[in-house]
Amino acid sequence: MTDLIQSFLDAAGVRAWVALGLLLVGALLSLGAGVGIVRFPDPLVRLHAMAKPQVLGLALVLAAVVVAVWTWAALWVVLPVMVFQLFLVPVSTHMIARAGVRSGDHDHEALLVDDTES
Repeated sequence: MTDLIQSFLDAAGVRAWVALGLLLVGALLSLGAGVGIVRFPDPLVRLHAMAKPQVLGLALVLAAVVVAVWTWAALWVVLPVMVFQLFLVPVSTHMIARAGVRSGDHDHEALLVDDTES
């Protein structure tokens, strides 16, 4: 396995190191999102841990793929994944927030303004 990695690093040069850096930072952001989902107390707080670092982490991992492969085909395969992610993450976070508010599974006192009250 180390021979495969070493041959990739020797053949690609600087691109390989850039891809490796992007991959590591993206993986750390995604790991942070996963830890935040487990550790935060209620769904409204979990939204930030779920959406923000996860989308940026995925974008960096996809950028690492494009940099490592360095072809137009890789870009056209990765681009729809990122576009769908950017469209679907706000919808999913909204649905989680809506479910959390409707079920009462949130800290009502921590909210500065509750727009759902009539």
